[in-house]
This record gives sequence, structure tokens and C-alpha cells, in this order.
Amino acid sequence: MGTGDDDGEGDASLEESAQELPEAPMKRPTVQELLVIFGTPLAICAVVALPFRSALYVLFAGRSATLASAWSCSAGTGVTAPAPSCEASWEFPDGSTGAGTVHSASAGSGDTVLAAGDGAYTSLASVWNSAWFYFFLVAVSVVATAITWISHYRQDQRERTRRLREPFEYVPGYRAFADDPDETPEGRGTESHDGP
Repeated sequence: MGTGDDDGEGDASLEESAQELPEAPMKRPTVQELLVIFGTPLAICAVVALPFRSALYVLFAGRSATLASAWSCSAGTGVTAPAPSCEASWEFPDGSTGAGTVHSASAGSGDTVLAAGDGAYTSLASVWNSAWFYFFLVAVSVVATAITWISHYRQDQRERTRRLREPFEYVPGYRAFADDPDETPEGRGTESHDGP
């Protein structure tokens, strides 16, 4: 006949196993998932860049130039009307020339501009004023993509952890410990034993 000590040890081991349940490791993304993770913001950036292509090109490849002539200036607001601009030609310090649109309401011969391709701006500050919203959209798309995939992998880890822990639900007494606090070994230890 048992003395009850063995039961106490068994309850303690069950409680310990319930507290030390395994947890699934974080899953590493596959090659296909990496392509989507990095490709999505790149595709968004490429599409969003279309309206900002002139400013971005000047920002990264622009050189200082001197206007040779300017004409057809338009003082638009840039909101409901076309942005302020002038048609102009310019010359670079090395003697090469260019022509296109100067993004300014007024421009004249002898003015210094930052030019590349067929676009020019009166200063680096004016280029940033035209391009900052693009970088804001890029940052938003990158952060949104990162949050989405981090959430996805955490949810995946929780689901795999749940599946990993399922066998422990069939350990005798495990569900009783989980569902009824009074059935813990401590609770059982407080009960009186009137039997022999």
C-alpha cells in the first residue's frame, strides 16, 4: 500500500513538465520569402519614383552649371497648376552644354543651377524640397513591410509552438493543472487524507 509520498513526487514532476514546455525556434525566411520581403519595397520605390525622377536624377547626378539663356517661364503654384518652371539652356564648367526645364519661377542668363539630363534646380535645397516626399514614402513602405513580416513570423512561431506542445496536453493531470488551479499539487497537498 502506498504512503502517498509517491503521489506527491509524481504531481511535482507533472507540474515541472508543464512549466518547462518546449517553444518552437524562430523560423528563417526561405529564398522565395526573402525575394518578396526585399522585392516588395523595391517595386514600390520604383513605381513611386516616377513622379520624382527629375529631382532624384539631379540629386544624385547633378552638376553645377551656368545658365546661357532662359525663356517661357511659368509661375505656377505646383498644387492645382503646373509647378513653377522655365525652359533654359546651360553650360557646365568643362564646356559641355545641356538644355531642359529649370524648376524655378524665374531664371536668367548667368544664374548658377544644379543640372543633370534635361532638368535643373536653382540649388540643392530646392532639389530636396522636391524629393523629400519620395524618401518619406520609401521609409513608410520599408517599415510597413518589416512590421508585416515580423508579425507573420511571430504568428508562425506561436502556431508551431502550439503544435509542439500538443502532446503534453495528453499527459495525465496536465489539463487538470492548466484548467483548475485547485488541482495543482499544492492544492492537493492541503487536502486531508482520512484513509489508512
